[in-house]
Amino acid sequence: MDHENERFGYLWQILNQRQKATVVLETIIFSLVMFLSLFGNLLVCSAVYRNPRLRQPSNYYIIFLALSDILQALFTMPLSVGMLATSNWRYGIPTCYFMVISMLSLAPASIFTMTLMALDRYYKIVNPIKYQNIFTKKFIIVTGALAWIAPILNSILTVFAFGFGVSPHPGLAICKIELKKFYFPILIIFQNSPFFVIMFCYWKIYKVVKMHNADVSWQNLNAEEVNISKTLFASVFSFVLLWVPANTILLPSYLMSGSFNSPRVISLIGTLLVFTSSCLNPFIYSFMNRSFRSEFKKCLIPRKPQSVGTDSN
Repeated sequence: MDHENERFGYLWQILNQRQKATVVLETIIFSLVMFLSLFGNLLVCSAVYRNPRLRQPSNYYIIFLALSDILQALFTMPLSVGMLATSNWRYGIPTCYFMVISMLSLAPASIFTMTLMALDRYYKIVNPIKYQNIFTKKFIIVTGALAWIAPILNSILTVFAFGFGVSPHPGLAICKIELKKFYFPILIIFQNSPFFVIMFCYWKIYKVVKMHNADVSWQNLNAEEVNISKTLFASVFSFVLLWVPANTILLPSYLMSGSFNSPRVISLIGTLLVFTSSCLNPFIYSFMNRSFRSEFKKCLIPRKPQSVGTDSN
């Protein structure tokens, strides 16, 4: 414990001794990611609300996913920004508990929601006969809610039943939890097992699309659904692309107790990768989906009022 306190004291010392330019740069980068996450995902929700073509029940999963990113920008990112800006944790231990519970809830909620989106695409393209009977509006809302409830309950259990306590981590710019060792693999399995379902669904979708490549009528009939599947797969791929290196950096120091240490800049990049995963989806939707791109333009570029012509007579 003395070695751990000494290590943390050293990290706080590094945080407080940063040059002013470093403080400003780190604060601006994290603030920009926070703003893009909040604004971009609010834009996604607005697009689904405004456009009847996007207001179909299957897109409710997109809303659930956007909400998890919005809450990340509202609940956890500002605390990190404040920590980086002031070189201190000024919010008390209860807020630290809140931050840990939020992070342990929102990330799995996003993963479970992406799993439901993958299953939705699987039935829509691979098994369309069963799709209408399974993916009703009620089913989508209930499963979307469960994708949130399960991680929240699990995170509360993790923190208060299987954790030694939480503390602000000066290297990560977030609060961390010390877990009981036997629970660590259980948490990893809980959070990452859905990816096997996601991989299976998109592999099956890929095989069906490839099989029907020469069938022009099938391609024309399912072109929009295939495009949606590609967009959602890109969302999953970008999430994994950021979270694999982030977990490699964060898990030893954020979830495991002990004397593990890594350079502060590396630790901070791990946190930044986690936060960045919350702001990418609006860019992916805009780039790959015409309906979203059109609605984003309408929101960002208001139409000029048409001038009333005057009679020259």
